[in-house]
Amino acid sequence: MESPAIRGGFMVIEAGRILHVAAHLPERFCGMPKVRLSGGAILPGLINAHCHLELSDIDQPLPVPQSDNGTGSMVGWLDKLMARRRDLVDSKSHVERIKQDAIELGIRQAWESGTRFVVDNVTAPWSAQWCEQSARGLCKDPSSEAYRALVPEIPIHIQPCIELVDVNQKRCEQTWEFAKKLCEQQTTTDRVCRQPFGLAPHAPYTASKRMVQQAVRSQSASHGLLSMHLAESLEELEYVEKSKGPFKFWISPWVDNEHVSNIGKIDEYLRLLLEAHRSLIAHGNYLSDYQIDWIGEHRDKVAVVYCPRTHSHFRHKEHPARRLEGRGVSVFLGTDSKCSNPDLSLFEEWKTACRMFPDLGARYWMEQCTTSPAKFLEIDQWVGTIRQGSKSLLTWVPLGGQEIADEDQLWQAMLDSHQAMPLEVQVSLMEMTFR
Repeated sequence: MESPAIRGGFMVIEAGRILHVAAHLPERFCGMPKVRLSGGAILPGLINAHCHLELSDIDQPLPVPQSDNGTGSMVGWLDKLMARRRDLVDSKSHVERIKQDAIELGIRQAWESGTRFVVDNVTAPWSAQWCEQSARGLCKDPSSEAYRALVPEIPIHIQPCIELVDVNQKRCEQTWEFAKKLCEQQTTTDRVCRQPFGLAPHAPYTASKRMVQQAVRSQSASHGLLSMHLAESLEELEYVEKSKGPFKFWISPWVDNEHVSNIGKIDEYLRLLLEAHRSLIAHGNYLSDYQIDWIGEHRDKVAVVYCPRTHSHFRHKEHPARRLEGRGVSVFLGTDSKCSNPDLSLFEEWKTACRMFPDLGARYWMEQCTTSPAKFLEIDQWVGTIRQGSKSLLTWVPLGGQEIADEDQLWQAMLDSHQAMPLEVQVSLMEMTFR
């Protein structure tokens, strides 16, 4: 994404690091073993900017009832999600084991479809060790020297964002205790879970202004990431702006008066997010023009994450992607969860975004799940790019043997492709020729 496509070029990789990438091969590398790949394209590793891995054990998206405003009902969908969680607790199953297995499923599904970095909302119980075990178990090194040179020690990285909820005082104390415990466990070693951990005040109806202010202060001090669901549904806007509608009745059994008095409007939450070191607005489906203008003035610090298939699942009105792009705001891509998405393939999200907004172009949308979030999240030195010095966390897209004469045909061939995968998987599948 940082140069024109290279046809039939050379990439030199050693110990999971890119040493060279160009149309030619310098003489000093000519004696190295060579692996010839054909019939596909190598892309930067894909970056999923919003996900809930812990819900990856759901077989199919939860149904979304119709709301009075013509879109899908977020409240109706949340009812089904909460019922699932209650059933899990009532069954007296081993909740930690179930969550660990779900996260393992999610990490594997993301990696198998070419994703190399995931921003993940996490809730209690959760452990970084679950991600460590899952990610490090993805690759089983074959005897091939080339394969061992190609695969980095860690094939996928996770940016945990600890979800914060304070609908009442007890829940507020629990959520901060959980966040503090996880942050204290962080180390400085090279691990699957990126540090510092992020914070994720859940949404305007579950996270008070006071909580978001505290999260902003904490993350600004540590230069960490903040992520928040904002302007996601019309029902949410009706509740926080007018204090009425389905959300008011749905949440009333859990909230106390202190929380209700500290619920802010969308503008107030947005102003707080603009003060953070880095903020991701998850969904942002109903941001207004003037709110988009505000974000545009802080586009180096705030980005919006669009989850195309989840957006379609809820039958939302058209996403403001064009207006955001017009103000220079980054619109990254995410999968949300399997509660609202059939799988965790970011490649399919890219294809869906291209269909929904063809005028923005396939190249633009590929930037939004590679180089653009890599730079925003300050990880472009090792993932989301193809450049000398970065890790070989790369994605392979098979092109079906199509004849490709120019970049337009290349993009169309990728849109026609049915899958993406880690580059090392393709290497292991193909017969390798050494010279």
